[in-house]
Amino acid sequence: MRKSMLVMSVLIVAAMLLGACAKPTAEPTDAPVAVDATEAPLTGELVLWIMPNGADPQAAIDAELAEFMALNPGVTVTTEVVGWGDAYSRIQTAVEGGEGPCVTQMGTTWIPTFGTMGGLYEFSADEIAELGGAENFVAASWTTAGIEGKTVSIPWFADVRAIAYRADVLEAIGLTEEEAFADTDAFLATLEAVKAAGLTNAAGTTIDPFISTGRNDWNVWQNASMWMWNYGGDILNADGTAAAFNSDAAVAGVTFYYSLYGRGLTASDTLELNSSSTDGRFGEGSAFAYMTGPWIISNARNIEVSGWAEEAANNLAFAKIPAGPGGQYTFVGGSNLAVMKTCAYPEAAFELVHFLTSKTSQIRYANAIGMLPSTIEGQTDPTFVDDPLFSVFIDAAKSGKTSAAIADWGQVENTINPAFQALWETVSADGIGTPITEAEVKSTLDDAAATVDSLLGN
Repeated sequence: MRKSMLVMSVLIVAAMLLGACAKPTAEPTDAPVAVDATEAPLTGELVLWIMPNGADPQAAIDAELAEFMALNPGVTVTTEVVGWGDAYSRIQTAVEGGEGPCVTQMGTTWIPTFGTMGGLYEFSADEIAELGGAENFVAASWTTAGIEGKTVSIPWFADVRAIAYRADVLEAIGLTEEEAFADTDAFLATLEAVKAAGLTNAAGTTIDPFISTGRNDWNVWQNASMWMWNYGGDILNADGTAAAFNSDAAVAGVTFYYSLYGRGLTASDTLELNSSSTDGRFGEGSAFAYMTGPWIISNARNIEVSGWAEEAANNLAFAKIPAGPGGQYTFVGGSNLAVMKTCAYPEAAFELVHFLTSKTSQIRYANAIGMLPSTIEGQTDPTFVDDPLFSVFIDAAKSGKTSAAIADWGQVENTINPAFQALWETVSADGIGTPITEAEVKSTLDDAAATVDSLLGN
C-alpha cells in the first residue's frame, strides 16, 4: 500500500485537536493520495460508467464489483450502463467539468481527444508501476493509454479483429486454412471457390462467400484500415502530421476490400449491414466468412441464448486478416478506464482501476463479455492461449495497429468516416459486376486527405 503524505497526517492531527466532528466535504484533486489501510480504511462512493459490454453488461460488471466491494467494505460502487450512441457526448460533458462519474470506460480511439481537454486524472509513474508497469499490458493496448506523454487512462480490455469462417465450408471446397488465408490473393481465390460451389445452409439459403458491413456501421474506417495496412499504407504519416490514406499503397488496399462487392463475393444487401447484422447473418449459417471480433465466441458456445444455428456454431473457426504486399496487421481497439479529476474519492477510484486490471478480474470479465484481457498475464493465461478460438486473436494482436495518438484524432476520424461511407455509395452505384476502381477510390480519398491536412495545419 502507498504511504500517507505528510500533509494528510498534519491535517488529521489538526482536526483531532480542534475536536471537529462534522464530516468534511471532499474536494476534487488532481492527484490521488493513497492512504495506508492500517491508518485509515479505504472509503468512497463511486459512480462507474460502462458501455453495453457483452450479452448481459450489468451481470458481468456486477460480478466484478461484488468482489471489489467485499475486499473494500468502505467503498460502494454504483454502475450506469451508457449506450455507445450517448457515451461520447456525456463523457465530453464530464471531462469539461460537468456532471459525470468518478471512473468511466472509454473507447480507445477517444483517448487522444479527451486526454488533451484537462479533465482526466494523470496516473503517476508510481501508480503505473503498482499496476505492473507498461510492460504488463499488451503493447498495442498500452499505446492507447495516453497522449502527449501523459498516461490518462489504463487499458481494460482489448478488441482484436480476425476473419471468422466456417470450417465445414472450407473442407467442402477442398482447402486448408493455410491455403485459404495465406494472403490476399489466396483469400480472393477462396471466396471465388465458395461462390462457384453454390453451397446452401440447412435452411436452403445460399451461403454468401463473404459478408461485410456497409455505410451505416460504426466500424467503417477500422474495417478499411486493415486492408490498407496490409497493402503498405497508413491513415497518417509516421509523425501524425499529414494524411497518408490516399497514398498509392493505401488506395490499393482499400480498393481490394471494396471491390469484393462488385466481384459478386459479398451479400447483395451489404450496404445496409452493420456489425450486429453480420454477426446474425453468420450465426444463421448463410455466410462463409466475415471480419469480426472474439465476442462471437460466446454466441457459438451458447446457442440456446444466441439463437445461432448449429451448423455455424459447430464449425466456427478464425484466421488472421490475410497478409498483403505490405505485411499482416489487424485492428486492435477495445476500452480503457479513466478517472475524472472531479472525483471526490481518487484513492478509491485508483483501487477500482487496480482491481479491474488484476489478473483474476481480467480473465473473468473478458470471458464474460467476449473480449480479450488488456494485460499480458491475462492474455497468456491457459484460459485463452489453450483455446483454439481465442488463440488466433492473441496471435493477431501481436501485430496490431490502432488510431493515431494525436490530439486532433477526433476531427480526423470525423473526416475519414464519411469518406469511407461515400465509397460504399460508389460501390452501390457501380453495381455487382463492376468492381470499384483505384481511380474512384483515390478521388474520394484525395478530397478527404485535403480536409485532414487542413485540420492538421498543413
